[in-house]
Amino acid sequence: MKDKLSITKIAELAKVSPTTVSRVFRGDGYVKEETRAAVLSIARERGYTPRAYKKRVSSASHGAVVGIVVPDIQNPFFQQILRAITAVFEQRGVDTVLCDINEDPNREIRSLNMLRQLNISGIIIAPASENASYNSAFLKELHEKGTPVIMLDRDVKGIGLSGVFQNSYDGAYNAVNKLIENGHERIAIVAGPITSKPGLDRMVGYMDALKAHDIAVRQEYILYGDFKTESGYTLTRQLLKEHPKVTAVFSSNNLMSIGALQAIREAGMAIPGDIAFLSYGSLTPFHINPLGGISELAEPTELMGHECAQLMLEKMSASKRKDFHIAKRVSFDTTLRLYGSEVYPENRGKNPPGEETAPSIK
Repeated sequence: MKDKLSITKIAELAKVSPTTVSRVFRGDGYVKEETRAAVLSIARERGYTPRAYKKRVSSASHGAVVGIVVPDIQNPFFQQILRAITAVFEQRGVDTVLCDINEDPNREIRSLNMLRQLNISGIIIAPASENASYNSAFLKELHEKGTPVIMLDRDVKGIGLSGVFQNSYDGAYNAVNKLIENGHERIAIVAGPITSKPGLDRMVGYMDALKAHDIAVRQEYILYGDFKTESGYTLTRQLLKEHPKVTAVFSSNNLMSIGALQAIREAGMAIPGDIAFLSYGSLTPFHINPLGGISELAEPTELMGHECAQLMLEKMSASKRKDFHIAKRVSFDTTLRLYGSEVYPENRGKNPPGEETAPSIK
């Protein structure tokens, strides 16, 4: 039998004050991440559950509250998915609590802890990283104790939770393959963080498409971004300056595409006259008319959001049955929409694709 534990005892074991322990459990106020981890680890190992955790919203859908954790609320991709999720939940009387973690694993664990204290009925999460082991353990514990956890677009290693994803690898492979079919060999990628499933899958899809055509993967053409606009701008600006022989750029998400397009425009280059471009993710939300020439991979946001909500409703209703712990993983295809920006640059049209001819920069 485990010793009776209190906040005071946890504070002694963690060598912090009871006030600090209380802040950890409440999820408010500043606490060093190593301290927070130590307190939660002691509580978990000793089987301690703070009083606030004991009340739980009914797992029945009506009146339930679901926490949704996204890495970047400014990204239209997540905005569109959220709209689809909430549309389903509203019909079933399910409320939501939204957490924007800004691609920060530390912020993510604080949000998860806060949601647990709110006695949340379920959690939908697109994690900042699939390699944050403490966060993964936290999610696993929530699931094992009966809180449904649905992964959205991104995954975590070693848990095998239910989730809704898109075929990022296939999308990236098809996009780069199309660029190659149009005569490109010097193709650069503005990659997302490879600590995330989409970032890694799109990077591997890019590399495998090149290898399938016996085109060497050149490290100098791989630009490591963070799925945000500024990285797309900075990296593309550097690429154009240092490697003017690149004929095409494949951007791994729409926010980085916006930054990349700005850098290309500032360099005085035309698309596709001077350089080709293809975006993973639609640019329509940014009021960039696709018919104006930017080819893109359209993501299945509405399908993903709808399926995610339905999967959560299923898990909440199955929380006391054996099938609660059976993982269901659904993946949707992207759609390649070609508007002309993928063609070989016009000012190099008379040269074989392999020739070392630099573009003319206006």
